[in-house]
Amino acid sequence: MKIRNDIRLNFILLLGDILAVNAGFLASYWLRFNSGLFNVIYGVPHIFEYVKILPLLTVVCIFLMRSEKLYSIKARLSIVDEFFLIVRADTLMLLIFMAATFIYREYSFSRGMLFMSWVTLLLFIGLWRFTVNRIRLITRGRGERTRRLLLVGDGPMVGRLIRHISGDSHWDYDIAGVVRIKSDDTGKCGGIPVLGKIDDFAGIIGANAIDEIIMTELEVARNTMIDMMLECEKQMIEFRLVADLLGMMTSQVDMRTIDGVPLLGLKESPLAEGYNRFIKRIFDIVFGAMGLLVLFPIFLIISVIIKITSFGSIFYLQKRIGEDGKRFAMIKFRTMINNAEKGVGRVWTQKDDPRRTRIGALLRACNLDELPQLVNVLKGEMSLVGPRPERPHFVGKFKESIPRYMARHKIRSGMTGWAQVNGLRGNTSIEERTKYDIYYIENWSLVFDLKILFMSIFALKNAY
Repeated sequence: MKIRNDIRLNFILLLGDILAVNAGFLASYWLRFNSGLFNVIYGVPHIFEYVKILPLLTVVCIFLMRSEKLYSIKARLSIVDEFFLIVRADTLMLLIFMAATFIYREYSFSRGMLFMSWVTLLLFIGLWRFTVNRIRLITRGRGERTRRLLLVGDGPMVGRLIRHISGDSHWDYDIAGVVRIKSDDTGKCGGIPVLGKIDDFAGIIGANAIDEIIMTELEVARNTMIDMMLECEKQMIEFRLVADLLGMMTSQVDMRTIDGVPLLGLKESPLAEGYNRFIKRIFDIVFGAMGLLVLFPIFLIISVIIKITSFGSIFYLQKRIGEDGKRFAMIKFRTMINNAEKGVGRVWTQKDDPRRTRIGALLRACNLDELPQLVNVLKGEMSLVGPRPERPHFVGKFKESIPRYMARHKIRSGMTGWAQVNGLRGNTSIEERTKYDIYYIENWSLVFDLKILFMSIFALKNAY
């Protein structure tokens, strides 16, 4: 599945919400004390007393909105659903500040003004979100839908989804076609072309640039279903299954509905949420920049030693596969002789590899050859922590033989990772590495990242 959380849209929403919160709070102050609509018995308080609590109020409000999934692009909330979530966040914010005014005794804030701020914040944030949603709906209504959807099934549910999705621009789906399971129908279904049968599932999704699949039939062989899900993961396509509500007895799944039709998907990583991806990116930028500044003298020393001890360039650029299967040039200090792969081809480094230079062996043993990848981190091609990126040749081979291998590419690749600090590097089991990488993706947190970075200092096993 390709991660589609639009960080730019999240940033626009966040910036607009911050402005709306501040404007709404100041508007409530004006309405309460300066508009003449209400009696001011004890005089007009200085605006500074209210402005100084505005940053805290803004942070609390944004945090509550984030907890209500109002920054999750993948949620695809309707305007009505979004509004009620805003009401809930705004109400919780009011209750928190009302309670705080009873505890804070150094200044007596107007309860009426705080209640009025509940109304004005709801109005300002609601209008801002409504405007953004209307623009998005108008854009989609003109046919500018970005996610290509494939429906798999024979029954009436397929037609129902086609009618609802096609008639509602709220859904960011462009229905690419239908795949049949048993039917030999080769025409159209609700105006949507039938692309073939499930027997040619892999070829169909590969040829039609599909982003998401909805499976409407439950009576499919278990092995067939598993093969379909693994094929989707291999090609980074989101797979969803129409749910049997009577059989759904777990909360460890992602669920959404279309026209009352329940859809289930695998539980997503915390990094599927734009907010967490933004926090991780800020973490990478701050600590990556600090790393470059602090380690710059070491960079110079290593560069000079490499240059005077062996023929060739200081740095070595190698094509790797990163997030969403994109290629990028990973930077390392050169640790091998010039043209090291000439005559041997693309192979992994072995223990006591004769192609290493003397300084190269030391750099690899101490993990110092990886330091230039801080530049990749600042460029946004890598993260400080994540699954280690692999070369295109090996990715093409492993994705066909290692189940869930491509799930590693749901997030940015890392300079170090959970697999590496547990000794899974070099010529070790790819299956085991993949398990560790997927565990990291599904259990990500900033604390986990810090733990891995600390462990990386001492993780020298299989560093050759």
